[in-house]
Amino acid sequence: MDSSIQNRSKGVLGDYDKPLFWSTAGITLFIVGLGVISPVTLQAYASNAQAYLSHQFGWAYIAALTSYVGIGLWIGFSRYGDLKLGRKEDTPEFSTFTWVAMLFSCGIGVGFLLWGVAEPLYHYMQTPYMAEPATPEAIPVALQITSLHWGLHSWMGYCIVGLCIAFPAFRYGKPMNIGIALYGLLGERTENSIWARLLDLVGAVATIGGIATVLGLGVISIDYGVGHIFGIETGNTGKIIIITLLTLAYSLSALSGLKRGVAFLSTLNVVVVIAFGIFILVTGDTNTLMRYFVTDIGNYLGNLLPMAFWTDPQQQSDWINWWTIFYWLIVISWSPFVGGFVARISRGRTLREFIMFAVLTPTLCSMLWFSVIGGSAIALEAAGDIRIFDAVQANVGSGIYVLLDSFPMSDVLSLVVFCSMIIFLITSADSACFFVAMQMSKGAYEPSFGMKATWGLFTGLLAIVLLLSGGLKAVQAASIIAGSPFAIGIGFMVWSLLRSLKLEYAKDLLEEAGQEVPQQQRREESAEDFSSVSGLAYRTAD
Repeated sequence: MDSSIQNRSKGVLGDYDKPLFWSTAGITLFIVGLGVISPVTLQAYASNAQAYLSHQFGWAYIAALTSYVGIGLWIGFSRYGDLKLGRKEDTPEFSTFTWVAMLFSCGIGVGFLLWGVAEPLYHYMQTPYMAEPATPEAIPVALQITSLHWGLHSWMGYCIVGLCIAFPAFRYGKPMNIGIALYGLLGERTENSIWARLLDLVGAVATIGGIATVLGLGVISIDYGVGHIFGIETGNTGKIIIITLLTLAYSLSALSGLKRGVAFLSTLNVVVVIAFGIFILVTGDTNTLMRYFVTDIGNYLGNLLPMAFWTDPQQQSDWINWWTIFYWLIVISWSPFVGGFVARISRGRTLREFIMFAVLTPTLCSMLWFSVIGGSAIALEAAGDIRIFDAVQANVGSGIYVLLDSFPMSDVLSLVVFCSMIIFLITSADSACFFVAMQMSKGAYEPSFGMKATWGLFTGLLAIVLLLSGGLKAVQAASIIAGSPFAIGIGFMVWSLLRSLKLEYAKDLLEEAGQEVPQQQRREESAEDFSSVSGLAYRTAD
């Protein structure tokens, strides 16, 4: 690896991409300024834009995410599955458990704690299809819809972007920026291509919007937790203080480095959350919850295609826009920073291993989590023991705390959830700011602390402004608007990845056969050259 990529030390910010830095900073500061001057205007623009995207292009997002699932699974279990993210001699940088733990901590863990109770309950009480709401038949339907939103589509949406970035970066020793994902199409022209630079800009803006959303979502839960556990009413001033403290915390985490900061906190927190989930499973109705889980696996797999392609063509309600399409827009807008961070920590993994442990394993874990946590909430709601749904409708962050009131040691459990949410927010913001800093630092694998701290500050400011201008809806809408253009870029990234995989597989076959590999640059090759290399390799394999 070129040491200039890994060690840039020109000033506080290091060696950075000035046009990209100032363009992204300008867009971020414009949104912050508009939110300060006219929060009502910002909220109105964000909501209207989100509604337009959902109604006009929702079908395209549904088709795109489902196609990524098919392509990703095919890559992982095809002849390309043995190719490595890196050179043949590269080995993984992190243990498998730490690696998977870091995946959950990159924005996803916050959602698990925030929506673990709320989403299954919403689908149970407002079931869109296949069952009548609030009936016994609605319980498995609610869980399988939740599994759709937190299963293969979400994880593959993030990880397909991670593959597109990691493969050319590690395989060819290139800087790790989003634009490098077009290397299979542009070759050595990638780093100076206007299309790659545009992809960098869109990805950077989407990342800032995405992590601001994560912070906004987390603060809602933390804010409720402060009142629930400590009896303190925070208000807007309290929210600002919480975000300020979080910004300071993840900046300090960034100072400790990737291996000591994010890796340690992620591993610790995932162990705590696993213990928490086991406690709920064991002290709750274990038999029923496990039946929910096993049934959910069958229902999810059996109804995956109908659910994945359902677009409510008659537009009988706005459910599809507020749930499935909304989720897919979030996945697309978060995919640059989640996928990019996943790419950064995945060197040395084979493509098959990547799909197995970064997509299939988290999907199964997600189904178990929502079956246990969501199933417990639904069971209590259905029995009339506690009105959790009323609390969730009033404040989405209240769900898990209200659920815990019916369990032993509820005070201790609430404190555990509260602390876990804080740690998840720290690791999420740290990893996102780390990735944005990489983009600004010309793909440097270890950007300067000054660059990470700068984007940590920008992110905190944006989260504060969005929360004060319109609460949760404004935060979510802003993230979607920032990231939606990236949906077009993902299509080209996947195309580029497939071309690279085809060529690298062909070259590996030639090397195994002891034949000389033609020395061509990626896109400098003519179509005939590419075909001749591939064709010779295939004939050799035969």
